[in-house]
Amino acid sequence: MNPAPCLTALSLRMLVFVLLAILLLPVWAAAGAGPVPVRVDLPLSKDDRSVLVVQTGAGEHSFSLAQLEALGLYRVSTSTFWPGDEGVFEGPLLADVLKAAGLDDVAEVRVSALDGFTQQIAREDWTRWPVMLATRKKGQPMTTRNKGPIRIVYPRDMDPQLADARYRLRWVWLVKQIEGVSR
Repeated sequence: MNPAPCLTALSLRMLVFVLLAILLLPVWAAAGAGPVPVRVDLPLSKDDRSVLVVQTGAGEHSFSLAQLEALGLYRVSTSTFWPGDEGVFEGPLLADVLKAAGLDDVAEVRVSALDGFTQQIAREDWTRWPVMLATRKKGQPMTTRNKGPIRIVYPRDMDPQLADARYRLRWVWLVKQIEGVSR
């Protein structure tokens, strides 16, 4: 038996598979199928009610969902610390929101939730990783029932360090306020 025909058929299948994977890679990336947030072009929210207050030394900035999403929407597919909560999230990057409010140079921020929970997030986090203020999950606006309308989302699957339990409390949901903190 001559192994050449089998080898040729196997090589051809492998070549087709590799070429197909190369062709689909940009599609997968554009769909946000990976652990790194990618910019997406979605219809922006029309909700102009204030949902977030950002406190600065010079006063406060109120943002509606429409204003937040106008800063740029990103999509990430990531696991979380809670079973059944993983998924695809969309929203602006925390760094972009802080810059728009004039807090891009603070050492850390205090994030407050509707339920009274607060957590401080160091500048190192939003400069090292693309931390997101998610406004949507799987393309749908998040209600308070599903941890919205805004929640902090880290790209947990992007870096093994983000699986460390110390980052768990930084995934604040029901976000209502962010304020700059001096060290």
